[in-house]
Amino acid sequence: MNPDSQDMLAKLMANMKKTVADLKARYLAARKTTQYTIAAGSGVVLLLILGFFSGGPSTIESTITFEARRGDLEVTVLEGGALEALQSQEIRSRIKGREGVKILSIVEEGYQVTPRDVDARLVLVELDKSQLIDQQLNQEIAVETAEATYIERKAQYEIQLNENVTALNDRRQDMRFTRLDFEKFLGGNIVNEIIAQLEIEERVAKAEAPDLAALSKPLNSALEGLEAEIEPKPLFDPIDLDSMPPPMRERIEEMMADNGGQLPEGILENMQRFAQGGFPGIGSRDFGGSPQGQGGFGRGRRAGQGQRQVEDASPTSLEAPQLTLQPLIPEGIDIEVSLLMDDSYMAIRDTLDFTRYANIDQLEDGEAKQQLRNLLDELQVSQEEYFLAQDRIEGQRRLEARGFITPTELEAEELNLSKARNRQAQKETALSLYIQYTFPKDAEQKLSEYENAIMSYQRQLKENIAEQAQDEARFSSAARKFNLERVKLTDINEQLEFATIRAELPGMVVYGAADQNQARYRGSSSQEAIQEGATVRERQAILTIPDMREMAVKTNIHESAVQRVAVGQAVRVGIDAFPDERLTGVVTKVAVVADSANAFMNPDLKVYPTTIKIEGTYDWLRPGMSAEVEILVDKLEDVIYVPLQAVTYWDDKRVVYVDNFGNPERREVEVGAFSDSFIELTSGLRAGEEVLLLPPQQSLTDISF
Repeated sequence: MNPDSQDMLAKLMANMKKTVADLKARYLAARKTTQYTIAAGSGVVLLLILGFFSGGPSTIESTITFEARRGDLEVTVLEGGALEALQSQEIRSRIKGREGVKILSIVEEGYQVTPRDVDARLVLVELDKSQLIDQQLNQEIAVETAEATYIERKAQYEIQLNENVTALNDRRQDMRFTRLDFEKFLGGNIVNEIIAQLEIEERVAKAEAPDLAALSKPLNSALEGLEAEIEPKPLFDPIDLDSMPPPMRERIEEMMADNGGQLPEGILENMQRFAQGGFPGIGSRDFGGSPQGQGGFGRGRRAGQGQRQVEDASPTSLEAPQLTLQPLIPEGIDIEVSLLMDDSYMAIRDTLDFTRYANIDQLEDGEAKQQLRNLLDELQVSQEEYFLAQDRIEGQRRLEARGFITPTELEAEELNLSKARNRQAQKETALSLYIQYTFPKDAEQKLSEYENAIMSYQRQLKENIAEQAQDEARFSSAARKFNLERVKLTDINEQLEFATIRAELPGMVVYGAADQNQARYRGSSSQEAIQEGATVRERQAILTIPDMREMAVKTNIHESAVQRVAVGQAVRVGIDAFPDERLTGVVTKVAVVADSANAFMNPDLKVYPTTIKIEGTYDWLRPGMSAEVEILVDKLEDVIYVPLQAVTYWDDKRVVYVDNFGNPERREVEVGAFSDSFIELTSGLRAGEEVLLLPPQQSLTDISF
């Protein structure tokens, strides 16, 4: 052989060795199911070759046998899966808005965050803050404007309260003065009797009680919850999804994926309302005050300014009251008007007769008694003058008869008598008119003035309530607006802090969510890949830092085997990248419902996600590695078992074919538990008997592998 031929043969042998070594490495790195398939295929090829050279399939059927064994049988379920961290810190974007925000800088994927990085607060992600800074400036202006309006409304409210007190005191004074005028005219006892008969004091007290109660509310009581700085109830935070049950979290993530990264407004509102009633396990964010402390409404340039506080008033956020629709009233609304001069009062008022008090003996010292006394005195004087005139005219007539006076002088005396008579009649008429008309009229007028003063007092009460309610509503609105603007500013300041994401826990940095592949399969593949310059939406996962100390295998168990798999079962784990390593684990979770992610590809395929925790810590394990798990479902002791393919059906009965010295014997058997390779026989076969792996009179072409 010449030297060239020797070199060519050496190269050919080297290439063949390299190819064989490569094929061997690929075979060892493959899953067990793949190895079994390759081995079965090789066996079939070998059987075909043997059959070709030995004369037909009858020889094969007589030679492929298995000796039934008695011993311990492990019943296992074999599945493939992928490695993932059992616990992971998922960092999501907390910048609000549908448009999203750009990533300015991000740490390299695969970077190992150390405890030193956590202590130094290493920046992992820097998001764009430019838009937030503009929003912060505009919101600071809005806070200052709302604060000025709040102070103005508070002052107007206090001024209105003072004006209401002054006006009400004036009405009380008028009511007191008119009563004194009434008593001055008739006397205190008669006035008290009339007031008691009309029940004026009782009616006034009954009417003013609710009005005075409404006006007696102080400022702090009228704005309860706005005047004291309190911590608001926790709201539902859509970012804190890790604290929710997995089915709810997955459902919310699906809705967010379908809605551009945000929850639908109706769903979010319902979740907020449910959280107000106490949603267990959901984190909250404190919106009760600004990061700079009470009264600090901004950052940066405002940090050094005087932090103004409204005296005796610090508005905070309140829980919105629950509104309940009342049924409509088909007819007029029945409103009870509690005023003085109602129908019942006027019924008593119309029966009141003041003429019975026009008696000098009944009246007390007052204007009416003084006027009546004057009229009586004038009447008495006129009567005495008339009597004197009568006596004098008699004397004058005798004198005129004797001729002592002239007839003219007598006529003059008769004229004086007539004048005295007229004056007496005039005084009698004046007294009668006073008693019948003037006295009742003046008494009615004094009572009417007193009643009008009471009505004016009641009207002033109503006006005070209306004006106070209007100013209170304006003040409350300004306080709530001021608080709302402060909360918005606090939220913007928080988002500015959220724009810089720092290291909090050690671990390896992975881009995206922990279940990014499943999320992409469910329809979130439209999101940009995580990198510098990419846009991330609110609540979109940016980084995941898995805890490498506790790793698990996520696999899917077919519905035919899921009933045999339970939490706590031991598992043997093989890593495809490290075929020589054998790990152990335990089943920690088996899904109750089938995975809906596979329904799109194959609606008939039902698999149940299962988690297997790997026992121990291995620094060479990485999330996403392919793994194979062998779940130990049961361990049967001292049983007879044969390979699965040795058991077949004959006339709806399970049978095996026993190799009886070259004459196959069909024998009915009863089976028990089975694994991927072997099946337990409870009756019909003894240990040591040879069974055919292929039924007789069946060609290899009828066998499907």
